[in-house]
Amino acid sequence: MLDVRGLKVTFAGATTPALRGIDLRLDKAKMVVVGANGSGKTTLIRAVLGLVPPTAGSIAVDGKDVRTIRGEPGLSTNLAEIYRLMSLPVRDLVRLFALLKGGDPAEMEGHLRAFELDPVLGKRLYELSTGQQKLVGDLFAVCFGPRLVLLDEPFDNVDFARRRRLVGLLRALPADILLNTHELELLGSFADWQLGLMFEGQLLGPFSVAELDRLYLTRGDAPEALAVLRTSVGLFSVTRDAGDRPVKSATSLTALVESLA
Repeated sequence: MLDVRGLKVTFAGATTPALRGIDLRLDKAKMVVVGANGSGKTTLIRAVLGLVPPTAGSIAVDGKDVRTIRGEPGLSTNLAEIYRLMSLPVRDLVRLFALLKGGDPAEMEGHLRAFELDPVLGKRLYELSTGQQKLVGDLFAVCFGPRLVLLDEPFDNVDFARRRRLVGLLRALPADILLNTHELELLGSFADWQLGLMFEGQLLGPFSVAELDRLYLTRGDAPEALAVLRTSVGLFSVTRDAGDRPVKSATSLTALVESLA
């Protein structure tokens, strides 16, 4: 279970917070967070992993403050920086993480074969293509019995056939999942998941992906707003069934906000 309350992150030398008062709770749930590059999605995941210290607020995983957690096998991610810490061939990384997490290397080796990634086993991560690195990270994240999976742009540079296979794997995984993406068109694959909208370090929601067709962005503070977004270009409301622009009509949240600014 993930419990984030009032999370604020401001990097040294920055005048604007990267994250502004994030509240998020996942308990036996899966959520996809949509936002443009630079909106704070990756910073949120890195904060939950303990890689970025909070300026304010709290983060707990299974009731434990992330600042005190060490070697938690149930928490996993696809962030490449985790797996690049040791310059080992993928085959040895698989064996190492299986040992650390009490799993069977055959589980991930089977997934690598299913994704036609057998050739990467003898290579180091820096020797792989961008798409191969992303998929290897994705598979590390879902293997060895995780309870909470944090996925940063898991479909970047992944071809259509492998995307479909990965969607099936994620939907069937018995774990809480927080998945970040900038691709609104991916949401149709996760209709029964929760939905978060991220912009300029703010997380709006949770909504339901299934109700995306009913969500609108409206200029100003609407009387029946589901959520209010305070941005550098003005105030906006997320409304249901009526409003200035349907959320699904945009290629990105940035484009949607700019169209109303």
